[in-house]
Amino acid sequence: MATYTEIRNLYNDSAMRNKVATAVAIAADTVMRGNDNVAPFSQVAGDHDKRVVWAKDALGNTETYAKQFWESVLAANNTLTVAQITGASDSALQSKVNDSVDLFAGVTL
Repeated sequence: MATYTEIRNLYNDSAMRNKVATAVAIAADTVMRGNDNVAPFSQVAGDHDKRVVWAKDALGNTETYAKQFWESVLAANNTLTVAQITGASDSALQSKVNDSVDLFAGVTL
């Protein structure tokens, strides 16, 4: 398990934040294209519309969202080691970002 200090130090890992920025852009594109009609995205009426608003903003602000999503990913994976976190595959990272889209889009969970 990574210590809180190690997790905090990972906040500034630019290589990982760049990967998260890419994952955020991909998640936003998924929403914009209407491909958010499966889990982990909520299918409650109106939730897609909330995600579209988020996606439009996210595509213009991936760096800002990358910071927020990276912090969320780190918090959700606090039981892993630094090596496990930084060694996560692109698909694993994309999955974690996708899991958080509804949260950042204001969808009721």
